[in-house]
Amino acid sequence: MFPHKEIPIWENEQWLELKNSKKFIDPRKEKLKEIRKGIKSVHYNKEIKTARKHDYRQYRTKMKRLIYHERYDLLHNYKRTGGWLTW
Repeated sequence: MFPHKEIPIWENEQWLELKNSKKFIDPRKEKLKEIRKGIKSVHYNKEIKTARKHDYRQYRTKMKRLIYHERYDLLHNYKRTGGWLTW
């Protein structure tokens, strides 16, 4: 199949390619390390705590007004998302 002279040359080329290839980093593992270390504790697609509190306060105020005006048909449950943006 192949000449005996070309086989060691090909093997050396393959070995050099493996040696010089870049190691790819898993971004999920890196992000987890950063969060656990406290380097980056902000999720890019998550709301901050003050925004979540403000939204829940608006919901409670709206529901209290509906109850006060006896509009029970408009009452609905609050959807907790844990801060993940859902819109």
